[in-house]
Amino acid sequence: MSSIAVHANDVDPVWRPRVATVIVTFNPDLATLRTMIEALQPQVDRIVVVDNASSAEVLGQITVLVREYSCSLEALATNLGIGAAQNRGLGALMKAEENSPIDDRYVLFLDHDSIPAENMIELLLAADRRMRASGVRVGAVGPAIVDQRTGTTGRFICSSHFFVKRIKCEPDCGVLSVDFLISSGTLVRIDTLLTIGEMNEELFIDHVDTEWCLRAKAAGYALFGVCGARLTHSLGDEVVPIWFGRMREVFVHSPVRDYYMCRNTLLILRKVRMSLGWRIFLLTRLVGSIVFFGATRPPRVRRIRCMLVGLRDGLLNRHGKMRAS
Repeated sequence: MSSIAVHANDVDPVWRPRVATVIVTFNPDLATLRTMIEALQPQVDRIVVVDNASSAEVLGQITVLVREYSCSLEALATNLGIGAAQNRGLGALMKAEENSPIDDRYVLFLDHDSIPAENMIELLLAADRRMRASGVRVGAVGPAIVDQRTGTTGRFICSSHFFVKRIKCEPDCGVLSVDFLISSGTLVRIDTLLTIGEMNEELFIDHVDTEWCLRAKAAGYALFGVCGARLTHSLGDEVVPIWFGRMREVFVHSPVRDYYMCRNTLLILRKVRMSLGWRIFLLTRLVGSIVFFGATRPPRVRRIRCMLVGLRDGLLNRHGKMRAS
């Protein structure tokens, strides 16, 4: 796949849009959160931390930390999920800067364990500006994700009408036209975000980013992965290497996350416009996940039960937070 080179000096120093960051936390590691904020402060104009009902002790520590670095804190009384937390953060930004023009402001979404490289945002802005200057309707740009446990750089997802494939960042890669960006590290111009629409809160956690990206593509917007921009991040609770055509790293989540994966896959298949290739990809991934995780990853009985309940709730069009039963 062809790519377009982009460099930090492509950003006109006179043109410097305002960039704000929304960090969603849930019982984060405080040392990692501190490192994140220290890495972000030279790169952004405002940091909003939205806490999704961490324990009282952890919330107290977060409160002290954000005060130390002059960040804003939105503390939610209950865990509303990643999509709702991102929307609350966006709302706080809009309220704080309601008199600023929205077509020159960007928001960067981050999870609480994501550490940006020192030039990440500069490179993302450069890619966004270059694409817009060429007449492209840019939906969002995002960095290459580096797993902090293995050091592996993740692949971007691209598609044709019938196929979805993962593209590796090669040494000479610049900007890749992609179909999907994980929410952590995604940079969006605020007017574009408001046009496409906010995050889908009904999904609670898994596939919130998938649904938004597919919605953006269906509305005629393009998404771009910027290979030179790097974000250190952890997907899943553990990484399992397996051989399937090539050596792959499979990210293992908790049984509760398996519930959301199964349920939300069915929900977005029913509700979101997407190509046949994406439908095949999501269904194949769903079946493969059920077989692999159910057969190999303990606690298998609880995991299988959660996945079966997820399938049932997806078929019944149930959404929101998983019911306690």
